[in-house]
Amino acid sequence: MHAKASSILVRPYKSALEFERRQGERHSCRLDATTRPFDSQDTVVWGASVRDISHKGVGLTLCFPFRAGTYLALDLHGAHLDKPATTVLSRVVHVRDQNDGSWHVGCEFVKALGKRELESLLAN
Repeated sequence: MHAKASSILVRPYKSALEFERRQGERHSCRLDATTRPFDSQDTVVWGASVRDISHKGVGLTLCFPFRAGTYLALDLHGAHLDKPATTVLSRVVHVRDQNDGSWHVGCEFVKALGKRELESLLAN
């Protein structure tokens, strides 16, 4: 069995201002998510932690560095575990390597979340 290897270019940011391109108010949170490439034939699903979320995008911590430009199907599990996950299509905007071996992945939603959707995800 042969494994495919891929190289990923991770570029450091020159300043916090360059990194901070968010256009919507972010809400810090600790939600669970699962993610998979939208166009993939594989059924591999990656677990993720949601660091922050807004109506336009999400910050994830993953153990896999998806490339910028990759479209991901995200299943966002809200604070109430009895509710079904909210599935959204997103696009990876940036990827940052962390010292602990994880990756911070910033995504923008293809279609912005509505106010009620966002509130439902964040509700305790």
